[in-house]
Amino acid sequence: MKIRKAKLSDLQLLLALYDHLRGGLAYVKRPPMEASENHKKALALMLKDKNIHLLVAQEDEKVVGTCTLYVMPRVYWSGKSWAILDSIVVAEGGQGKGRGTELIKHAIGLAKKAGCSQVNLTSNTRRTRAHRFYEALGFEPTYVGFKLTF
Repeated sequence: MKIRKAKLSDLQLLLALYDHLRGGLAYVKRPPMEASENHKKALALMLKDKNIHLLVAQEDEKVVGTCTLYVMPRVYWSGKSWAILDSIVVAEGGQGKGRGTELIKHAIGLAKKAGCSQVNLTSNTRRTRAHRFYEALGFEPTYVGFKLTF
């Protein structure tokens, strides 16, 4: 498996993976996401930002997983940068084969290289299998997350 930075041409493949984060199309009656102008603009901006690492895991020329690492400076705590790991997904049928582990370890390595003092991630409360996976990688469930959607 190869881990690389995403490219603009990966957009539809990324959106197909993100459908799994929406509950999976088998469980939710909605069509797969199609690339909109907003998606294209967001991806282009992310790829230009040196503090955003949108990674894809590729195997046999097929994208099998993705995650995004956001590196951010902060005054709080130690004054060192910190990172947020977001949009972590491995394609159905590819889970449990070490792909997610390799992808996350790669992202953690980038965070360490950037001088980050910690990596945070959030996960939907219903994704208990994912929680066990994150804990096995050393993440601790130390926060309660909140969101405001508009």
